[in-house]
Amino acid sequence: MTSTFPMNKNYKSLDIESLVILLKNNDDELAYQELFYKFQSRVYLYIIKIVGDDILAEEILLESFLKIWNYRSKIDSSKPFDKLLFKITKNTVLDFLRSKKVRLLSEDSIVHLVSHICPEDDLIWDDYLKILNEAIETLPERCRIIFQKSRIDGLSYEEIAQDLNISKNTVRLQIVKSLKVLKGYLKMHPEVDIVFFSIFHFFLFFSTFE
Repeated sequence: MTSTFPMNKNYKSLDIESLVILLKNNDDELAYQELFYKFQSRVYLYIIKIVGDDILAEEILLESFLKIWNYRSKIDSSKPFDKLLFKITKNTVLDFLRSKKVRLLSEDSIVHLVSHICPEDDLIWDDYLKILNEAIETLPERCRIIFQKSRIDGLSYEEIAQDLNISKNTVRLQIVKSLKVLKGYLKMHPEVDIVFFSIFHFFLFFSTFE
């Protein structure tokens, strides 16, 4: 990955809060460029772990920082800038995944995407993953096996039908039943934040493998 903006030595010594204030109050492009320089590697690594493609990661990185620029007048400079940046980046990744109709996210991708505001906050992910696993365990055995083969293993309905010696329509009906149960279980847990619920709603309900 190469830096899009040249590093400005006069701004390099400023702390993040000072740069954000300059960006917010003065529309300072040099402060914006310096923020990009300071955060680009960290944000890029976060993105590449999800999308796994250098060009796409660069595209999402630039789009995320463009959104920061467009949002600059509304930034709350009293709050950590990195949390805002990663929240915007996460939403940009989600928009990309929806637009590209990605069929399946790997477990590692979901881990990085679902982590709360900053990607290093693994404790929240662990709690959410536990809730999801508990939800899956509430499924009847037949439902659970078919669901795992579809949403976890990524098998098509046809492949599952052949593997279990059942009809494709039976597989479809069991998936519908599973999703209804899981959605109801997750809704009973108000501690599950909207970002997590949105991502898993996308993962569970919009990933079809017919």
